[in-house]
Order: sequence, then C-alpha cells, then structure tokens
Amino acid sequence: MKLLRLLEIIIHIPRNIKRAWFWHIANVSRNSTVIFTGKIIRRSSIWRITGCNVGKNVSIGLDVYYDVGNAKLITIEDDVWIASRALILCHRRDMKAYYAHERYKDLPYILAPVILKRGCCISMEAIIMPGVTVGEGAVVGAGALVTKDVPAWTVVVGNPAKILYKVHERCVK
Repeated sequence: MKLLRLLEIIIHIPRNIKRAWFWHIANVSRNSTVIFTGKIIRRSSIWRITGCNVGKNVSIGLDVYYDVGNAKLITIEDDVWIASRALILCHRRDMKAYYAHERYKDLPYILAPVILKRGCCISMEAIIMPGVTVGEGAVVGAGALVTKDVPAWTVVVGNPAKILYKVHERCVK
C-alpha cells in the first residue's frame, strides 16, 4: 500500500528531478537489497519503480546495469534469471547517419524494446542490445554480446552471440 502511495507521488514530480532520482534508485538497486521499514525490497521491485515491466520470481544479480532512462522499454517475464554484471540497453546511436568529419555525439538515438521471455537466463557480463527478444528458456552465455533475437530453448555464446545448441526435451522412459 505504501509503495502505491509512493508511485502516486512520483507521477507528479518534474521529469528532470525524476530522472536524477531514478538514477539514484537504480544505483542502489545494482548493489544491495534494501531494507525499508522492516520489509526487504528486492532489486526487481526497484526496477518496477523505475519503469521496467518485471514479472514474478525474477532474480537479478549484483551490479546489473540497465537503461534507467528508457526503463519502460524493458519487459522481463516470470522466472527470469539475470546474473551479476549483465547490461541491458534500450538505446544506441544511429550509425547509418554517421559520416566522415561529423561529430559522433550529434548522432540521433534509436530506441528499441528489450524483452526477456519466461524462464530465460542472462549470464554474467552478457550484454543485451536494443531491440532484442530473448526467447523462453533460452540461456545467454557469460560475456555474450546479443545483437539479434535469441530463439526459445537455445544456448547462445560469443561476441556476437551465436547459437551453440538447442535445448531438447527430457526423454521419459
């Protein structure tokens, strides 16, 4: 109930103040479990406050970075595991608009949603780029750079991430 009241208050805060405040909350959520008035608030709850769509039983490791300014573009379904030091981005520069003798920092951003489907796993130091959907039950290996959609029930590794193998159903005898 107190969390709902807090969200109602947040809605009326000016945008520039909200961004600074969300950054601070995200910074806290990366490295700690917050104890607030005797109740433990998990990282997934803090991600919800900043705008992410987070399902049930989501586990988020320490020092996970995500695109706080575009958090509303991140959808994490139930039973997802995100290991420590992963990075989830929803924006990138539009390199098609980059020409010689022009300033890189003047390039426009491309915004695209990231969707982590039910039961997938993002391993340590993996990077999920904008516009990527990681399929149900898929596993992204440690240190992988995911630039394209990951099919359901596959394991991807490498930079850029490539399918290592497909996960098969258990044979019942």
